[in-house]
Amino acid sequence: MKSPSFSEFQTIIQYLHDELIGSQLQEIISTEDGVVLGFYRFVHEPKAVWLVFDMDTQFPFVGLFNQNPWLKIKKTKPVALFLNSHFKNTHLKDIHFLENFGRVAEFDFSLPDKKLVLQLRMIPKQPNIIVSADDKTVSWEKPRDLVVATPDENFESENRSIPFLFKQWFDRRAKTKAKESTGAGVGAQAYSPYDKWVQQRNKDLQKKEKALQQIDEQKNELRKVPWAEIGNHLKTHGFKDLPLEWTAFVDFSQKPSFNIERSFEKAKQVAHKLQGADVRKEQLLQEIALAKDVSEERFQRHLSELAAKHAKQGQRKSPEGNFRKLTIDGEHPVNVLMGKNAVENLKLLRQAKAWDLWVHLKDYPSAYAILQKQKDKSISDQVLVQASQWLVKESIKNKKNMDGVKLSVVIVECRHVRPIKGDKLGRVTYHHPREMLITV
Repeated sequence: MKSPSFSEFQTIIQYLHDELIGSQLQEIISTEDGVVLGFYRFVHEPKAVWLVFDMDTQFPFVGLFNQNPWLKIKKTKPVALFLNSHFKNTHLKDIHFLENFGRVAEFDFSLPDKKLVLQLRMIPKQPNIIVSADDKTVSWEKPRDLVVATPDENFESENRSIPFLFKQWFDRRAKTKAKESTGAGVGAQAYSPYDKWVQQRNKDLQKKEKALQQIDEQKNELRKVPWAEIGNHLKTHGFKDLPLEWTAFVDFSQKPSFNIERSFEKAKQVAHKLQGADVRKEQLLQEIALAKDVSEERFQRHLSELAAKHAKQGQRKSPEGNFRKLTIDGEHPVNVLMGKNAVENLKLLRQAKAWDLWVHLKDYPSAYAILQKQKDKSISDQVLVQASQWLVKESIKNKKNMDGVKLSVVIVECRHVRPIKGDKLGRVTYHHPREMLITV
């Protein structure tokens, strides 16, 4: 099969734009030969579709299918791991060409606070997928510099239709791969994201119904021993005329008063457990009613919740307390916080994210500061110097004799900093430090 020409590629990209804009990326699967992206579409049928990027060196291809043609040939690739980490559950905002570079297009999944772009290069002999999240980038192959396409490269004499192109590729690549992996024919029908969601809901439903049955069995077991009746009998008659079936629950080596107190205590415990079982049973009944709802509307709410959760990842709550603060402006502004005493500093350290940076002067008494950073962003040396200089000015009393002095600063990720238990001076132990020499 001949790879799509420039004009055919343009037609495919326009088709994908019409079919996928606004869809949510639900699944990422990598194989030895490319990547398959599972989308859920809110306004088209079928809802679940699969976008294939075939990185065959001689005949690269991109196509959209109603089932995953490479279901049985998964293989972990860095691009897929990166997509799972940063792109999953986001919505496709736009697809556009890179002008003047031939068969190159970009898929935009950006969030309000995060730029997410997948660049597809379907250039024969150098196909590539390059995915980037802000300043982090991963590619299928080592990227080459793009070359401006000449008019001759863009000229085509004949265009094949999209259904014809997709069927040609499917017959050549999907069926072949299915035979290689299963030994016969096309692999099993791929489950859509909705189908997988329904399957999971059914599993959850079975677990909850089993738990409901166990609660009823537990309640019946608790009611088998009439502790309150035993206590009342002992209170009135002592051991006299005690029913034979109750003797197993009475300690005849102890006085009746001991058994009376014990019986009523057991009765209270049973009543408390029965009350707790009723509360849990009511919760399970509500959860079961929700689990039975597998409607399209409920699934779309589930997708919206996933998207909202993904968008909120990495968001930070304001630390509780009155701290000194420095904001360092730049492409990605950062805050540096410092407590006014040892207690506040320890509180600040405990509220810090694992990837925040702990800054302290080496071999010199001082407070310490917490530099708040985004999880996937690196901090420049210039920012670290500014934070360290501010730390010196805020924590050293005699500043007159400090001008021009060079000091060594220790910088450690907060995950590697541990307060010393019971120490009231706020001292800590740390590992994996980085040292930097600064001039005050």
